[in-house]
Amino acid sequence: MFQWMDRRDILKSVSVVGSTSLAGCSSALSFGASGTVLGRIVVINSSFVRNRIRLMVERGDEDLLDRTIELTAADAGNRAASTIIEPLWSEPGEYTVRALHVDESGNTEASSQEYSFTKDDYTAYYGDSHEDPGCIGAVVTVGARDETENAQIGIGPTYLTDPCSTSTSTTYLTTSILF
Repeated sequence: MFQWMDRRDILKSVSVVGSTSLAGCSSALSFGASGTVLGRIVVINSSFVRNRIRLMVERGDEDLLDRTIELTAADAGNRAASTIIEPLWSEPGEYTVRALHVDESGNTEASSQEYSFTKDDYTAYYGDSHEDPGCIGAVVTVGARDETENAQIGIGPTYLTDPCSTSTSTTYLTTSILF
């Protein structure tokens, strides 16, 4: 299920994190040596051109999601410049999120970017706090304001106030994007 969000609301709540301590204790430690649970995925088009990406989620050898997502230009003034993918999975493991640009016929236009989420990601965002939501959120950003077609895609972990929920409540995120 997709949840469209106003890009301005998402960007107002974004702050870049330089570093986060890995100390602390949470139930993520019971997820296994490298596993965690992937929660919501926030997809944001930061480019002033329309983008079309293919988003894939895998857990181990299992394909969990394979969708093409249309994102309007960042200055289009509507809600389709960002979206939230609600989690359709709940088991711990090593999740890999992949994204790449595709054209109207579904052909690949650029090489894919990927990020594998681990227990260390969960610990980095929730280990020092009293929060223990049980999963880690992800953010996929497409491009920057000065880029045009096939803008760079960044994928990484993010802090969401309720990353495991499938509710329509406002999502606040803090992130650092890994390119």
